[in-house]
Amino acid sequence: MDPKKPLYFLTHEGRPYVFSGFGIPLEDSHKSPLVGMLLIDRPERCPDTYLQKLTETFAEVITAPMTAKGERGLYIRMRIDEPFSLDLLTDSIDGPKAETLARSLEIPLGLGYLPNTRLRLRWSKADGLWVSQFDI
Repeated sequence: MDPKKPLYFLTHEGRPYVFSGFGIPLEDSHKSPLVGMLLIDRPERCPDTYLQKLTETFAEVITAPMTAKGERGLYIRMRIDEPFSLDLLTDSIDGPKAETLARSLEIPLGLGYLPNTRLRLRWSKADGLWVSQFDI
């Protein structure tokens, strides 16, 4: 893992230690775009139809457990352009959890592998969650 690149967390407005994803910047000195994991099984399991649509669009879907309860995350490239949403990206979550999550990205990034799946994300104040759209 490149120690110069921070691990950013997609935190929630008013709840800075709750996060829905994490990633490492693809460009130096920029918070976005990132490569990392986005939680997809909360508050309920992600519909298979959405994962099928991702597969049809990007030719791959890579998921892995992201929580102790087994909720899955999606390995993606994510772009966050909206200023308020960028402010919710923080590298201040520290400790063993952050180290473990950073290590989960070491192997694919160390091999030079970037996922095909690309999403544009923004924080929705109205819904109180991160929303996404395909970034084509």
